[in-house]
Amino acid sequence: SNRASLLLLPAPAPAPATFVCYAATSISERTNINTMKPVSSFFPAAIALLFSKASLSNALEANSFNQIKTEYVNTEDSKETFIQGNSNNFVFLQKFSLEGSGGYIFHTEVLVCPQENFSDDDQKMLKDKVSSLKDYVEMEEMWWYDKTANCVELGYGGAACSEACCSVPFGENQKAFPLNARRSVISNIDASTKSLYLYGMGDFDGVTAWHNTCDEKCWSKWSGLDYNPLTNNCNTFTSTVLKCVYGLSQKKPHLTVSDMVTVKCDVPCKSPNFEKMMAGNVDGSNVESYE
Repeated sequence: SNRASLLLLPAPAPAPATFVCYAATSISERTNINTMKPVSSFFPAAIALLFSKASLSNALEANSFNQIKTEYVNTEDSKETFIQGNSNNFVFLQKFSLEGSGGYIFHTEVLVCPQENFSDDDQKMLKDKVSSLKDYVEMEEMWWYDKTANCVELGYGGAACSEACCSVPFGENQKAFPLNARRSVISNIDASTKSLYLYGMGDFDGVTAWHNTCDEKCWSKWSGLDYNPLTNNCNTFTSTVLKCVYGLSQKKPHLTVSDMVTVKCDVPCKSPNFEKMMAGNVDGSNVESYE
């Protein structure tokens, strides 16, 4: 008979790189991983995750998350520093896309740079930009690629530690950060994608800003296990520093789903020792802190 035949062939298996798996968990610390789904690789696993502290710890130990570099995890010794005190500073944001994200997922950090570290011409140009600033302005790479002005780097990532601000690195690499450096506190950035944005000026330096963020709770405790890829990530941290510490805009340059939280602060975050730090008569080893 003239019957049509339908030949059913097995569908080809997807290439290994086409899919990744993500674990969707409850926010509750009592709930373990309960679902596993395949997701297209252009939609990274981090966007679909809501980690409990237990599952985040497992992910960090498995080296499968946006961890800060191991050598950057803060210890009590690394927190000790002499406070630099009052000065005029330019506040920048540096932005990177993450490796393997296809340019969809981003990491940001705040860079605080004393104005005296710039030439007179650069100071004038930057101040002119600040005077007409709305939220932020992108700085051309042609300007910053050779600028080695020392800044303080303020960044955050996940880590298997629970102490306050143990995951906000504060060592010599952060306190003497060249403006043009293509690096961050986490290891999985695409360094070639660095872009730089000017947000304004602050009347205290980055060392003081670290203490204002970390000596008392400022939106979050910022421990490594407080990290959440949706609700408490590196971009939530930079929003907090910009808005709650420096009183600047927290709007970001096209971060899409990487920056989904608007932070709120009724009063600025300040260290209990802020006035002493501004006077330059207290060092970090004597700063009161909380756990």
